[in-house]
Amino acid sequence: MQNKAIAIVVALIVFIVQESFAASSLFLLKQKRLAIVIDDMGYDVALANRFESLKMPLAFAFLPDAPFSGELSKKLSKDGFIVMIHMPSQPIDYPKDNPGKHAIYLWTSKAETFRLLNWAYKKIPNAMGLNNHMGSAILRDKTHLDYIMEFLKKHDLFFIDSATVKDSLGCIEAEKFGVMCAKRRVFLDNKKNVAYIKGQIRQALKMLKKRNNVVAIGHCNEKTYEALAQMKKQLKPYLVSVVFVLR
Repeated sequence: MQNKAIAIVVALIVFIVQESFAASSLFLLKQKRLAIVIDDMGYDVALANRFESLKMPLAFAFLPDAPFSGELSKKLSKDGFIVMIHMPSQPIDYPKDNPGKHAIYLWTSKAETFRLLNWAYKKIPNAMGLNNHMGSAILRDKTHLDYIMEFLKKHDLFFIDSATVKDSLGCIEAEKFGVMCAKRRVFLDNKKNVAYIKGQIRQALKMLKKRNNVVAIGHCNEKTYEALAQMKKQLKPYLVSVVFVLR
């Protein structure tokens, strides 16, 4: 429970000090909440700094083998942002899409899965949670999800199901292990086009008419940064740290 308590305190502090969002109603009183996770962090230091400069309560998911993940994740965590492990995992269309040599595959043993997760956690020691990079095959596989959830429970980490496949078992298995979880509802930037991404942000906000909590995932690229910057005013009443949409 210690990591969760720290995450909540950190998120509270971040919200208060980020002036552009502090003027809105206290997010703990918000009934409609949108959380945004930025994936594929760890390659572009300058762009990471630009995302940070938005002063939005974003969460940042770092690829453990990216060259700057260690230093950037520590910096963003120190500056009050939630950082996560973006864990490479086997997709359904492997080997066409290859998550790399440090990924969890359907043939990966329990011991090797734990070794890979420990390796990733050491690379990003300030991580509060984990989500999958690719991973559509793993999200359908109860055995490997249970390995992952056992690890997350042991280290008191949450899970964001990137939902790269419709019938994902991610949050179902997380609940069995008592791991806090939330499921991605919108991908913001399947097209690297500012107008398209702004449309996806509007779609996420529209979902709040039927849901109290929505998780959207974008990626560390220039177009996503520009779209978020341009939509800052519209996001202000709803955007919260990801720790406040977990269940």
